[in-house]
Amino acid sequence: MLRLTPLVLLLAACPAQTTGPTTPPPPPAGAGCPTASNVYVAVYETMQEGKGHTGWVLPLFDKKDAPTTTGEYQQIDAAAATAAGVPAPPQSLWLMTAGAPCKATIGGYYAAAIPGATPNTSYGAELTGCQPPADPQDSFAVALVSDQVPTGCSIESPHPAASRLGAADAQNRWSRPTTETPIPPALLSTVPTHDCKPPGCESLWAITEVTINGAPAAWAGAVNWLTIPAGEGPDKQCSWHADSYSGFFIPGPDGKAVKIEDNQEHPLFLTAVLGDTGGAKVLLATGEGEYSAYDLHAGSASIGRHLVWLVAPPETYAIEDNLGPECGTGEKK
Repeated sequence: MLRLTPLVLLLAACPAQTTGPTTPPPPPAGAGCPTASNVYVAVYETMQEGKGHTGWVLPLFDKKDAPTTTGEYQQIDAAAATAAGVPAPPQSLWLMTAGAPCKATIGGYYAAAIPGATPNTSYGAELTGCQPPADPQDSFAVALVSDQVPTGCSIESPHPAASRLGAADAQNRWSRPTTETPIPPALLSTVPTHDCKPPGCESLWAITEVTINGAPAAWAGAVNWLTIPAGEGPDKQCSWHADSYSGFFIPGPDGKAVKIEDNQEHPLFLTAVLGDTGGAKVLLATGEGEYSAYDLHAGSASIGRHLVWLVAPPETYAIEDNLGPECGTGEKK
């Protein structure tokens, strides 16, 4: 997940006064992963032009109406937050930054005005106690509610698993694939059948996978079927038609992939799977101003937490699952 700047602690050295050899006590056992209802997403905000707030915040609520705040970002008191319908934040929260839990302290509330076609106000709580991300582009962190430090919970991101893709030269002229890694059999069973054979059609795919304890826990990716009319070269590539199929999936009870589509008001994408010694526990999918956390059990997924924390402009929700020429169009099927 996020990378944090190492924190160096300077300790004053004092001579130990002991009467004999001692054995240090074992470190306390950490907690495993919580249920999906106790998985949140925190956001690192950076003050713009001297206005707003710099630090971690915990989005909690969105109100779809004309913003009543006087500025883009405004601190509000608990009474104003309650009146707006903001739920109380959890009190024992850990940010999983750089893979290590950091205890976050809940501060005051905020309200941020979101202008646009759907005016809305995003509400949440400010957090203190955790360092900013080392990379400014790493502006999100998984946040876990736990009474104990959740050192037993690992967060695994998707890694490349299979691909069949073309290539573009310096002039952006696309060429057909020359190598491929096959789609995992469990996932292939959910891909729609297309009569697609070269040279009139090229099947393209890009698949990622998350593994927990050495076993597949989730997949994500896209498959395209790119129609290439006979005799047409790269100069016509922007007029080629592509059907596409995309999404994220988990292994079902029979091992075959099951597509997860519930609790997604706007397109969401596989972000991570949380697991511990008991295996995969929670799948987290995120999108623009929205996320869903699903409990994983017995080859199925059930929603534990779903939050739309801001409504963005419509164009930000467009899915780009075209794998062919960069200027080609894709049609989701």
